[in-house]
Amino acid sequence: MWRQGGFGTVRAMSLVFRLLILALVLLPLPARADQVQAMKTALELLRTKDWQAALEAAPAGVGRDFVIWSWLREGEGRLGDYEAFLTRRGDWPGLALLRQKGEEAVARSETPARVTAWFKDYPPQTARGAIALVGAHKALGQMAMAETEAMRAWAELSFTAAEEETLIALMPEAVAMVHPLRLDTLLWEGRRPEAMRMLPRVSADLRLLAEARLALRADEKGIDAILARVPDSLKSDPGLGYERFIWRMRRDLYPEAAELILSVAPDKLGRPEAWTARRALLARWLMRQGEAQKAYRVAAGHGLTRGSSYVDLEFLAGFIALRRLNDPATALKHFGHLRAEVTTAISVARADYWQGRAEEAAGRQDQALAHYRAAAKHQTAYYGLLAAERLGLDLDPALLNETPAAGWRQSGFAGSSVLEAGRLLLAAGNRPEGKRFLLHLSESLSSAELAQLAEMALEMNEPHIALVIAKQAAERGAILPRPYYPVPDLVPDGLKVSRALALAISRRESEFEPIARSSANARGLMQVLPETAERMAKDLGLEYALSKLYEPSFNTQVGAAYLAKMVEEFGPSIAMIASGYNAGPGRPRRWITEFGDPRRADVDVVDWVETIPFAETRTYVMRVVEGVVIYRAKLRGATGPVRISAELKG
Repeated sequence: MWRQGGFGTVRAMSLVFRLLILALVLLPLPARADQVQAMKTALELLRTKDWQAALEAAPAGVGRDFVIWSWLREGEGRLGDYEAFLTRRGDWPGLALLRQKGEEAVARSETPARVTAWFKDYPPQTARGAIALVGAHKALGQMAMAETEAMRAWAELSFTAAEEETLIALMPEAVAMVHPLRLDTLLWEGRRPEAMRMLPRVSADLRLLAEARLALRADEKGIDAILARVPDSLKSDPGLGYERFIWRMRRDLYPEAAELILSVAPDKLGRPEAWTARRALLARWLMRQGEAQKAYRVAAGHGLTRGSSYVDLEFLAGFIALRRLNDPATALKHFGHLRAEVTTAISVARADYWQGRAEEAAGRQDQALAHYRAAAKHQTAYYGLLAAERLGLDLDPALLNETPAAGWRQSGFAGSSVLEAGRLLLAAGNRPEGKRFLLHLSESLSSAELAQLAEMALEMNEPHIALVIAKQAAERGAILPRPYYPVPDLVPDGLKVSRALALAISRRESEFEPIARSSANARGLMQVLPETAERMAKDLGLEYALSKLYEPSFNTQVGAAYLAKMVEEFGPSIAMIASGYNAGPGRPRRWITEFGDPRRADVDVVDWVETIPFAETRTYVMRVVEGVVIYRAKLRGATGPVRISAELKG
């Protein structure tokens, strides 16, 4: 029998294997009411980790597989259980964690060949797994492979003190060669306890360097004396430079931070990616201070060659060159780098729009129009709408297409066990896991199949899941207008603001997830803070309870009431309203004094949005105004000239 906490007997193991074999012959069928009720019971039992009772209660097929999946992800199984499940359900979600937990079982195996077979396609993710694999290679006489794995694991993985001693005892010479690399990695990643244990294992000079890096990160007193002890040969160490830069930025010593970062050549940054967030922050601060040339140098000296941070910093360097230095030639170079790296509609439209702006500034009107036309193909994107407006275009009528996608029941994925499990879990009330399964399935589908899956989600009254699937399609270049901009009844008419604005805010805040909760404790569709909700409820004469924030009707009423206060103060300017809703109304008030009022005719509202100090708020304003433009047209049932600047300015 199964027992709470794991298998009890060989009989239990045979039960699991019988279930696995039985499920092989079961075809996915729509969940019946009795299956849904059985799954609800099993889910309740899983909360207390009563594995045996949950297995017995769950419906046959994917219901029982879900119990086994949950059990294995808790690290409860034996090696054979993991091997069998991965063979049978290798397309299920969450297998990275399952494999990681399976390494606990691998570490208990006494058969070296089984250990090496387990890790044939996936290297160990845990120290215990790595130790098991090194030991297995040694037992099989594969010393070169043992050495390679020991060095890889020592450089990359996290170890407890006991695990460190075990690996060192297994392969002392191989591990010793990697001590400096491991210490450097631990310091870059801020893993202080492990780094401290490494200090006795490295040379005296490296120890002094490490102590200085640790002291800077920990804000220790007497930092100048600690830095003075670093040998001259190591004072230019990239990791030390990084910690000194971060130390200055944390203290708002921005001029001193700029001096330091500009003294480090791009190819001497060590880990260029680590510097990027504060590099961008510093460059924007310098730009707002009027130090455009220095801001450009900070943004452009990133040392990256690809990736999202490369894209963002190339854009920023180009923007500063064009709008602050009046240097369209340099701007075009950076915007060209940006365009070569991106594929999504949002980023492609940004690159083409700004290439158009740079060409226009250089007096090359034909080239500018070509770039604007390219950007305007992407009218779900902020910069695509700006380009369409510049060209005098109407909103693309295809964005109002409400034709449902072809039926999912005839799709190629209709027989998927991942789909069946997701639908069963949603029907049984486990929305987080049901969503996980459906979104995992979506990762393997074509654009046409994504449209079918999103339509299924709308059919199940799951606009949140439909929207997330549509966003995945958009990442691949396929726009699915119906699920990408759904119009759910969750956000009704009759609120204190326009329905288009309420829909756009809800789409951005929660993606129409009624039970969303942020790290800042904002809750529900419009992500309202409890204290704000209580205050708005009192103004509206509504009874307040914390749990009511997860009720769409209550949440949209109090959220719209708070949003209405933004409209009352700032007027119809989406730039101001969205900034206030996201960052608090005090922020846009301050920005008016710092870099102008975007509602005024003499203030360029596009530049104003780009100058917002917070990346989250900049992006928020862009996504909300996209939504307002498209939702106004959808609710009106007709397109017209794009007027995104008017929406931003009010």
